[in-house]
Amino acid sequence: MIRSTLIAASLVGSTWAAQFTDWQQRSIYQLVTDRFAKTTDDTGACDSAARQYCGGTWQGIINHLDYIQGMGFDAVWISPAMANIEGNTTYGAAYHGYWPVNYNALNSHFGTDADLKALSDALHKRGMYLMMDIIVNHVAATTTPPALTYDQFQPFNAATDFHPFCFIQNYQNQTDVEQCSIGDPNLVLVDLNTEDATIVSTYNTWIKNLVSTYNVDGLRLDTVKHVRQDFWPDFLKSAGVFAVGEVLDDRYNYTGSYTNVVDTVFNYPEWFNLVKSFLNPQGDMGLLANSVDLTKQNFKNGALSTVSFSENHDNARNPSGIFDPMLIKSIITWTFGGDGIPVLYYGQEAGYSGGNDPMNREALWFTSYSTDVMYYKFVTTLNKARKLALADKTAKFATTPAEVASSTSHHIALSKYPMLTVLTNSGNSSANVQWSITNSGFKSGVTLVDVLSDACDTVQVGSDGSVAVTFKAGAPQVYLPTTSLNSTGPCGTKAQASSGSSSKQDNGAFRSQTVTSSAIASVLACALAFFVLA
Repeated sequence: MIRSTLIAASLVGSTWAAQFTDWQQRSIYQLVTDRFAKTTDDTGACDSAARQYCGGTWQGIINHLDYIQGMGFDAVWISPAMANIEGNTTYGAAYHGYWPVNYNALNSHFGTDADLKALSDALHKRGMYLMMDIIVNHVAATTTPPALTYDQFQPFNAATDFHPFCFIQNYQNQTDVEQCSIGDPNLVLVDLNTEDATIVSTYNTWIKNLVSTYNVDGLRLDTVKHVRQDFWPDFLKSAGVFAVGEVLDDRYNYTGSYTNVVDTVFNYPEWFNLVKSFLNPQGDMGLLANSVDLTKQNFKNGALSTVSFSENHDNARNPSGIFDPMLIKSIITWTFGGDGIPVLYYGQEAGYSGGNDPMNREALWFTSYSTDVMYYKFVTTLNKARKLALADKTAKFATTPAEVASSTSHHIALSKYPMLTVLTNSGNSSANVQWSITNSGFKSGVTLVDVLSDACDTVQVGSDGSVAVTFKAGAPQVYLPTTSLNSTGPCGTKAQASSGSSSKQDNGAFRSQTVTSSAIASVLACALAFFVLA
């Protein structure tokens, strides 16, 4: 039975209660708390391979919010904050935060209660959101029953708080996935009985207090598929804020089913195809075109109910297997040009290239937080372009479903008014390649500006709605009409004042496309393997 109390309700404060529509206007910077920044700026050693704490803290994040906000991000996703298993295990220390043992306490390695509140306050003073990573499926142990003692856990400290012990043997068996434990005899993530009414009530109270105490704006839900689907609606109602669920699976129908019970999910099926498409010039861009259709068919509200990512803490960084910077840029660009809320994993802006876990969790302080880096500048421009699209009063960028305007095995154009994203996997060693986009979505005569190009290259929409583009050394392109630009944003000298007529502006640049009702309403090899432990 549960013998401990949760975070005291007396600590409860006010919350912004940010919802899905608020988060659609945002872009998210994901960091590993232990690896982003120390309280004091030193460049001490941090061996990723050792899987040990390196000293990153919540105060360290506060100290470097300028670095994050300078890229244009207005939301920060931090590692799980609850107390984790202490000491060394077969798989190292719990520096990542995914091996909880006590839901009533914070991870002291990251700081104090006051430090976490200070981080929340610092973000809000900047108009930024705090996303907290949480786990409700399990607690961590280094022994299995019958040797396992349950009084080491809080507040779930009795054998009856857990499912009868078993390891997951078959990931195609949903009962196994939901009621058996992840891991192995060296480190087991002991599965909580989330069918039990007392466990459910305890979790609902816990999350309500956590959100209120630390003024949390959004939640990242770990291991969502390992908890029964009908657990989530009441839990999220208790939280009262936006949530995105992690469902690591490459099946669109399986992953999409969770959009019926949580606000959004990470679009993992798309991610698998995204990396395959740009793995090398022999990749097939048709995979991405199919992904757009499959997401519309299987996700509630299509990709509008997703968070789009190109890297994270569970998978090898793309530059570990993709060595062409134009392909890396194109992968990142895709996540900013589509329907999903974009998220960038810390270190992408620095060109980090760590392989599979734990090598993809490098310390960022080795960069001295330099902003004079190609990828940092590139991501900054992408964020600015997306903000311009969101600010365009003639458009409804956040809620307009993206459409594949044209695609071949090597090129793809994604239209999401007022943005046209044009990508190729031909790479930076290719000669200039011309391509005609047959259904751009824009009306004849509209001038479009590639805001990613150094010269702010322009093209004019043809009489049939087509757009002729030239790929220069495989560079990604993001086009906006001149009326979407402003004098202070990218390509500001190309800005053109609107006509002042709302009716003309609503229809002047964009030619409507047919939209389906479903829309409106070694990098890959290890992705499904070791991630479950960390």
